[in-house]
Amino acid sequence: MIRTYEQASSYTDRGVVRLRYKLDGHWVQDEGKLAVTFARPNKLHVRAYQLTLTSDGRQMHAAIADASTEDFDGQVVSRPAPRLLTLDDLYEDPMILNVMAGGMGGPPASLELLLEEKPLRSVFEPGVTRELLGKKEIRQRPCHRVKITLDTGALVFWIDCQSHLVRRLEYPTAELAKQMAKNVDCTDVTLTAEFRDARIDESINDDAFCFEMPAEAKIVRRFVVPPQSLPTEMLGQVPDDFHFTDLNGEAVARDSLLGKVTVLVWFNDHPASQLGLEQVTSAYAKFADESRVSFHAVCTEPTEVGNQHLERLREQWKLVFPVVRDLEAFGRDVFAIPYAPTTIVLDARGMVQVYEVGANPELAQQLPDMLEQLLDGEDLAGKIARQCERERAEYEKALAESSVPNSEDARLVELPLR
Repeated sequence: MIRTYEQASSYTDRGVVRLRYKLDGHWVQDEGKLAVTFARPNKLHVRAYQLTLTSDGRQMHAAIADASTEDFDGQVVSRPAPRLLTLDDLYEDPMILNVMAGGMGGPPASLELLLEEKPLRSVFEPGVTRELLGKKEIRQRPCHRVKITLDTGALVFWIDCQSHLVRRLEYPTAELAKQMAKNVDCTDVTLTAEFRDARIDESINDDAFCFEMPAEAKIVRRFVVPPQSLPTEMLGQVPDDFHFTDLNGEAVARDSLLGKVTVLVWFNDHPASQLGLEQVTSAYAKFADESRVSFHAVCTEPTEVGNQHLERLREQWKLVFPVVRDLEAFGRDVFAIPYAPTTIVLDARGMVQVYEVGANPELAQQLPDMLEQLLDGEDLAGKIARQCERERAEYEKALAESSVPNSEDARLVELPLR
């Protein structure tokens, strides 16, 4: 197998990494791209998770698709292609390695087999057991199956009996399943890389290695991590009027919360919301007797979900602070929360001081300190805004240092979009 990749003049696949598991008795499947096209000595096109990386033999380019940072603030890495492409050349930029390694299945195994001088070193370390399993077919192609037992579990290579190319790679899932079970009730977790249509020694058109340069690209030598933006424009602002309804049908008005530090946790009937409420409940225990702090679990479920259901949910989730209903969607229209759970903390003046989207596992430790600071009269929103300004200034400086001068990138910018 290894010799097949070493001697291949070209390689292409339509690889994907696939996560499958059962959730509440139903199969769920997630896929990410893991596709490689390669021609020796230095032409490459990789789509791995959020990363697109190309080398046309003259220039290497890389871009990261990431909505939270607006595609890494439009950055595109550009640097000369080496005469002979190696993994070290790809991973010279730490962020490229981070994206590859951070994906569900890690970097494409085909890249290591094609570019590394001694690939799969961990497989051949002393003490690692290798076992030949029975043959099985993938899309009518018989495959040898080789089981590699590592400290983290078993890898299973499906190797085409005829072409000696890897068709499938099964990853260990024990640790992954354990981590997933903390958030969702899932079973039967499997993780595989499928190297669809893997082929070698075919002629590949140069168009396959072209990079589509965005018109507004910021061309850099290395990726610079963009700073986090403010979680909301509402930090430090007093929201428009709003009100909730408690489970007895009584209104809880905005002005009734003034004079206290108020923790509002928007939730729905979902495991992620349960986890978010557990984090806040842990913090609540430290302030249960503090009259200057109030907590409210704000339900976003529609009116079709009755109060009796919420009472049962409250008992099941062991909620110890009041549950109210957001029947007029003030969370959406006034606070602009994107989804539940979202935790918002108002100071005694009704000003938004904390805006936390999602179930933050560290919130149980962070929230008590935040509340103490607010009780002492500190302006957390102002601190966060000033920190964001400092990080933005540092980022702009680092971006300027990494940017490719116009004389170097002029030819690249003029490349036509495909």
